[in-house]
Amino acid sequence: MNRFRLPARIGPSPAAEEPGLQNSAARLRSSRDAQTRLLAEKRGEIAGTPAAPATDATQPEHAAKAEGKYAGKREGNGEAEPLDPVARQRAAVAGRPRKEKLVVLFRLPLGTEALIPTLPGASAVEPAYVLRALAKAGRAELRRLAGPDDLSALLAEAQAILQLRGTGMTVGEPMTVYVQAAVLAAMHDGLGDPWKVEPKARIVGAFLSAIVARLIETRRAG
Repeated sequence: MNRFRLPARIGPSPAAEEPGLQNSAARLRSSRDAQTRLLAEKRGEIAGTPAAPATDATQPEHAAKAEGKYAGKREGNGEAEPLDPVARQRAAVAGRPRKEKLVVLFRLPLGTEALIPTLPGASAVEPAYVLRALAKAGRAELRRLAGPDDLSALLAEAQAILQLRGTGMTVGEPMTVYVQAAVLAAMHDGLGDPWKVEPKARIVGAFLSAIVARLIETRRAG
């Protein structure tokens, strides 16, 4: 039966010192302990090794300055942290008034269109060219409207244009316009449509025509 005996170990088993060393988790823990000890020796935490020199942040006077510098920010009294460019852009966009983008069919009363050739310098170009230039200028003025107070001088003209039939108006090209949401609501209210039943493009188109009519009157007077 001696031939069935296990041979004697040639070297000491690692399990004699740490029985759980065969386990992979134990080996990982042992490796972490070794790494922690090496880091501690480098930092001077082990007795007999020189301690690392104190930096500006660890010195008492610099620590006190740093504490005073950031104490106000923690309490909400200091300056806010600077925003990144994307956050600044989003904050700027969020602070702007919301605008409506609409496509309107530019129309102008026939009587107002007949005044275009009488404008200064209009005789040298085609009337259609002058009409497009006036529509572009009116679109810019429409975009600059900021509140109900800007509509008071245009209400009467816009109401008259809104009541005209198609035979009494000239039809221009469709235009993309921008108007603030608050101004659009004031347009509905000013034209007697508080429930917002009328199409937005029709309401805005009436004010756009009113703006162009005012521009024609102003340039004729000038």
